[in-house]
Amino acid sequence: MAAQVQQPECQIGLSSSCPALNAQEVYNLYGYTVDTPIWISSDGTTSGTGTQVFALMYHGNSTNSGWILMAKGTKGTSSFGYSSSPFTSNSYTLNTSSLSNDVTTDAVFSAYDSYPISSELVAFSNPTYGSTTNGGDIASNYWGAWVWKENYSATSMYSLLTTTNAITGGAFSASTPYNPRLSLYMNGSNNYFSYQSGYAQYGFSISPCKSARWGIVWNNEASYASCDDSVGLGLSDGNPGDIPSWNGVTPANGQNTSNGANGGLGAMAFQLWGRDADPAFGTPQNLTVTSPTAGQASLSWSAPASGTVSEYVVQYKKSTDASDWSTSHTFRVTAPSGSPTALVTGLTQGAAYNFRVWARASNDSSASPVTGNLTVANGVLSNVSLNTTTPIYRTTDALTATVSAVGYATFYAQGKAIPGCKNIPTTSSSVTCNWIPAQIAYINLNVSYAPSALPSAITTSSLRVLVAARASGSHKR
Repeated sequence: MAAQVQQPECQIGLSSSCPALNAQEVYNLYGYTVDTPIWISSDGTTSGTGTQVFALMYHGNSTNSGWILMAKGTKGTSSFGYSSSPFTSNSYTLNTSSLSNDVTTDAVFSAYDSYPISSELVAFSNPTYGSTTNGGDIASNYWGAWVWKENYSATSMYSLLTTTNAITGGAFSASTPYNPRLSLYMNGSNNYFSYQSGYAQYGFSISPCKSARWGIVWNNEASYASCDDSVGLGLSDGNPGDIPSWNGVTPANGQNTSNGANGGLGAMAFQLWGRDADPAFGTPQNLTVTSPTAGQASLSWSAPASGTVSEYVVQYKKSTDASDWSTSHTFRVTAPSGSPTALVTGLTQGAAYNFRVWARASNDSSASPVTGNLTVANGVLSNVSLNTTTPIYRTTDALTATVSAVGYATFYAQGKAIPGCKNIPTTSSSVTCNWIPAQIAYINLNVSYAPSALPSAITTSSLRVLVAARASGSHKR
C-alpha cells in the first residue's frame, strides 16, 4: 500500500485543482453563506476533475441550500425544445461563463452532463402572460418562482431528462389523490399552468402524444389518442413553459381562454438545479495535537468507526481568526495509512491554534470533524557547552549552545559580549562561538537566545568554568 501523502495547501472548492464533492461540503469547511461560483468534482468523487458551477450556499435548511445550477433559459428561448442539443448530446455546453443566478442568458454547464445528483429542481419564472407566483413543490421558495422538485439518486441531469420515466399518469382526478399532484400546476384554488380534465401524464422524457423532457401532457379525452396541452421543459411545441394548442383548457392563474396562449401563461424562463445528498460520512476519531518543535504542530488521529476512507482534509487557524473558519488553512492527506498523521510547519510560536480533521470516502465527506487545540511551542535554549573539559588561557575554545529553532544568539564572558559572538545566526538546532579565555580564573559564561519567529521570547543559559594556565614552555600570543 502506498505511503500517505500530505498534499500542498489548497482551499477546497475554490480552484480546479482542489474541487469539493458538493456545495454543502464547502459550507461545512468554511461557513460560506454567500451564493458564489465554486469548483466541484465532475463526477462527485475524490478522483473526478474540477468543473465550475454556481452554487447556493447555506440558507437555513437543505430545501434552499446546496443547489448547483445546471442549466438556464431565457423566456422565448429556442435552445431547449424536445430535440435540442441539451437533450441529444451528453457533452453539450453553452455559455459556461454565465455563472450567475439569473435567467438573462441561455446556459448549459458541464455538471449538467456528468455530475450525479439526488434531488432535481426546475424553477419557472418570467411568464409571457401574467406574473410569477412563488410556489409549487416548495412554498415560499428561495427562487421566488414556480418550482417542481423530484428526488432520484446518483444520476446526472442529462440522464434524468433523456430517460423515460412516467412518474404518474392516467385518468385525471379532481379529488385526492390528484393525478398528477396538485402542486405541479395549481396555486391554491387557481391554476398556475393550464390543464385539461381527461387524461394526464407527468414525468421525464415522456411522449404519450405530445412530448416533454420534464413536464405534463394533458388531453381532454379519456385516452392519449390526441393531446392538446403540454406544460414544462423541453416541449415538442417549443419554448419552455405553458404551451396549450387547443382552447378548451382551464385557464392558468390570472388568464382566460381569450387572452395569452389560449389561457396559458405562455413561454417562460427557467433554471435547472441539482443537489447531491448532504455529507454523511463518519467523523475521524482520537485527534492528538502536539508541538514537538518550535513553530510546528504534529497531528495524529484514527479512522471513523465505519466506512472506507479515501483521504482526509486537515484545517487549522489561529484561535483569534474568524470562528466560521472562512480564513483557515486547508490541506489533504491522500492514500492515508491506518495510522494517519500530519505535520504543520510555519506556525507562530507561542500562539494558540485550532485544528479540525474531516474524512472523505470516494464520494462522500464527514458530516462533522474531529477537533483539537494547541498552543505552539516557542524556540528555546536548552544548554551551553564547551568542546573541552577545561579551557586553557589564551587558547581558542568553542562554545556551543543547543536551540530548538532558527534565531540569534549572543555569548558573554563575565557579563561582556565575547568579540565576534554577538547576534550570531543559529541553525534550527545549535550555534557555536569561538572564545579565547583572557584570564586564569573562574569565568561565568552566558548565552542569550531569541527565535526569529518570536524575537521577544529570550531565553538564557549559563556555565561556570575554570580557565587553566598554559602549559610551561608554551609560547605567548
